[in-house]
Amino acid sequence: MQQPRHRAIWTPARRPTVAILAAAALCVAFATDARAACFSGTPGSSGKKFSVPRIRFESRAGAAATDDPGDSNAIVGLWQVTFLLGDGPTIYDQGFELFHADGTELNVDNGVPPSFGNVCVGVWKPVGPRTVKLRHVTWNWDENGKLAGTFLLLMTVTVDRRGNAYAGSYVSDSFDLQGKVIPELHAEGVVKATRIGVE
Repeated sequence: MQQPRHRAIWTPARRPTVAILAAAALCVAFATDARAACFSGTPGSSGKKFSVPRIRFESRAGAAATDDPGDSNAIVGLWQVTFLLGDGPTIYDQGFELFHADGTELNVDNGVPPSFGNVCVGVWKPVGPRTVKLRHVTWNWDENGKLAGTFLLLMTVTVDRRGNAYAGSYVSDSFDLQGKVIPELHAEGVVKATRIGVE
C-alpha cells in the first residue's frame, strides 16, 4: 500500500489538560482506538518533562566544535530531544535520538509504552549548512496488538556551531490502514535537542 506524500514528523509527551481533551476527542472519533507509535494520540498523557540524571552533555565526543558551515555530519551522534506543540510550552514528545553517519536515524521516545511501539526509524540528508531534513516512520497498533496504520514525522533542524544542540521544526501525521490521514493525530511545532556525550 502506497502511503500518501504528506509533510509530517515525530512527537513525544504532553500536559494533563491537553491529554484529557485529546483523549475524549479520540474516544469519540475512533471506535477502534488506534494508538500511534512514537505518539500516544493523547497529548499531555505523561504530564511531565523528563530529565536525564547523571548523563553529562558535552561538545561532540572526541571532536572539535564545528565552525565549518558545510559540516553535513554535525548531526551524527546521540541526542536528548523535545518536541513542542506549536511554539510551546506544551511538550508533545521527548526521546533519545541517534543519527548515524550513513544517513539513518533511530529514536526511542516516551510518548507511548513499548507495547504500542515506541521505537521509530528514519532517513536524513543534509539540505544546508549544518542543516538536515529527516523522514521518520513507524507502525501504529491498536489496544489488541493489531496493526492500525503508520506514523510519519518530517523534521528540518540546524545544529549549532559548537555541535552541542539543534533546533528546528516538525510536522507529524498518522495514517489508517487505507493510507488516509487521521486528522485528530496531526501535530506540528518546534523541536530542540541537546547532545549526549560519553563523559
